[in-house]
Amino acid sequence: MKKILLCIGWLLTLPLLAHHPDNPSGTFEIDWKTSQIDKTIATGVFQTMGLRVDNDPSRAGIKRDGDDQILYGIALGFSIDDTFAFDIDQKVKVTVEMEVSNLKQFYYAYDRNGVVESVHKVDIKEGQTGWQTFEFVLDRARLANRGYGNTDFALSSNVDMSSQLLFIKDIRFELVGDNATQNPTGNLQLNLFNKKSKERVAAQIGLYDATGRMPLPTESAIELQFFENMVRSVEIREELDQINWPHKNHYTMYIDGLYQANIPAGKYDLVIMKGPEYPIYQKTIEIKEGQTNNINLYLEHVFDMPKKGWYSGDVHNHFSRRNSSMNPNQIAHARAADLHMHWLYALGNSVTTHFDQYAWGKEGQYKEKNYYIASGQEDPRTDFLGHVLAMGHNEFVRYPNEYFHYDRVSKEVHNQGGVFGVAHMDFAQFQQNIALALLVPEDEVDFVEIFQYHSLNLNDWYAFLNLGFKLSAAAGSDWPYMSLPGAVRTYVKVDGAFSPEAWNEGLEKGRSFVSNGPMVDFNINGSDIGSTLSVKKGENITLKAKGYIVPSWDKLNYASVIMNGEIIKEIKLEKGQEEIEINLDIPMEESAWFAIKVHGEKAHDIVFQSHFTKRIQAHTSPIYVEVDGQPTWSKTKGPEIIDALIKRMEEVKEMKYQRYDNEAWESPDRTSEMLDAFRPFLRTWIDETKAYYEDLKKKIVTP
Repeated sequence: MKKILLCIGWLLTLPLLAHHPDNPSGTFEIDWKTSQIDKTIATGVFQTMGLRVDNDPSRAGIKRDGDDQILYGIALGFSIDDTFAFDIDQKVKVTVEMEVSNLKQFYYAYDRNGVVESVHKVDIKEGQTGWQTFEFVLDRARLANRGYGNTDFALSSNVDMSSQLLFIKDIRFELVGDNATQNPTGNLQLNLFNKKSKERVAAQIGLYDATGRMPLPTESAIELQFFENMVRSVEIREELDQINWPHKNHYTMYIDGLYQANIPAGKYDLVIMKGPEYPIYQKTIEIKEGQTNNINLYLEHVFDMPKKGWYSGDVHNHFSRRNSSMNPNQIAHARAADLHMHWLYALGNSVTTHFDQYAWGKEGQYKEKNYYIASGQEDPRTDFLGHVLAMGHNEFVRYPNEYFHYDRVSKEVHNQGGVFGVAHMDFAQFQQNIALALLVPEDEVDFVEIFQYHSLNLNDWYAFLNLGFKLSAAAGSDWPYMSLPGAVRTYVKVDGAFSPEAWNEGLEKGRSFVSNGPMVDFNINGSDIGSTLSVKKGENITLKAKGYIVPSWDKLNYASVIMNGEIIKEIKLEKGQEEIEINLDIPMEESAWFAIKVHGEKAHDIVFQSHFTKRIQAHTSPIYVEVDGQPTWSKTKGPEIIDALIKRMEEVKEMKYQRYDNEAWESPDRTSEMLDAFRPFLRTWIDETKAYYEDLKKKIVTP
């Protein structure tokens, strides 16, 4: 007990805030080095080598204890000196001296050959206190600077969200056994072409030797922006990204049609992915020693969706563009992911902005062939009211001194010709999208982000559709916080020439479906997704739909017809197929909205702050059928939904600010201060919104 008390007293002498990072990941370097460690970093959004930790990095630093410099922090990364070890394939013994009086466990991760995910948990034995020494062996360590910020090894007190500090006195590394030998090299010349046009095409590739090791990418690979870093080794992260990559090694790279490298001779597994309109290719290639090995591959565009007027896009990713010189690299990546409309978002909190864009509107657009990148924003952005998205407007819309006035932002975005949406549907961290409840009655929301981390999040979207609101479905990957760009995507039907403006117009009108693999055709009485039909009571409608998928992505398992949030028809297959068709005649007694959902076979549950199921799937925006001119609200569900909304808003009215925004080291104090100032307006806004919903409830229940 005495040791624990001494430790607690020592902890109390730590500086309250050691650092103030000025970047979106919260990364900063700590001057803690050893003869083997040449760089130590703390970071707030820690996603590296399979380790994911959201924390406050400003609490990290160094405490002097006699002659020792004690390193402390929640999530810490270490770069091992390249003169000690670099790009090896060998066992490495690690010895860590750590203070454990307040710990139950800690985690370590490292750069490992053959895989991306290499996270390990160490449990602290009950009764262990004070300084303890832990030893463990890193199997097949590579140490090639592929971790976040060019690190090789990481420690954290927990995974996901954590606040528990680690205290470290020393870390030592020892090479064990012999380094795996490498063959003499040959030259690889990999060329990717469109099978029909014979033009070069960009794609995401993996290249793995017989041991599963991927040679380090050369400069002919496209760089990808990952927070403040530019990387060529791209992780397909198991928790957030992986659902269909066919190799156990999830390190990949992007190439722009040509890849050149001198690599060890031998046979390699080559994997090629270019969005769900193309097959996922797997091929064994051989590199012969001392020769130039030309590998020419032709990618088949199986589903040419642009030819049918459907253009894929991603409504939510974060890339900074300081000037126009960054455009060619960004659009090369968009082409590799086959994202015809890639929105690059600036991001804000109550204090500052990150991922800034050099231009907005037409000046911020950049085009190659039929691919565009353009500027958008995720701001305002608080845990209290949620995160909102906007794109296509002429300048960054931000009111830092009235930060909770989401309504001012939405109105100005629309005034500038942009579209406005609400992010992260059903995400518990954001008060269940209370901003949606406040803004929808003012006709300020065009779309909602229902598809993320391969999970469809439908509860709140269905609820507002059942109140008669028309809200388009959208998908956003949210790189670098969540999945790789294009992991989930929004398909929008464009009439006429394709442009960012035409794409946004189609999205606003509800001509969209979201997917991470399947394509969907859907019409009622010949009218496409997003349409509103007028029929008479008792009249039959004819619903036709088809789901289809490139079989190397998955096989389809079942399809559902959704009416007012309920499944009214489901087709299940005993064995997965490439296509599912639905033909259904429905007598219409009351107005309703209809949508189609298609599921593949691949699925597994994850825990990421909440429980979600990742699945290969697609979901359309609705087709609305009005009977005798009545709105498409649900008379059975509407009143109950409104009662729940009013209860939710009443709770939020006086709710204290108890959470932390994503940049916990920057904005919580300012956000709390601004919420206090906003509270009187919030109460009035909620009261007025409640009155709107109460009136809506009367209309719904009136015969």
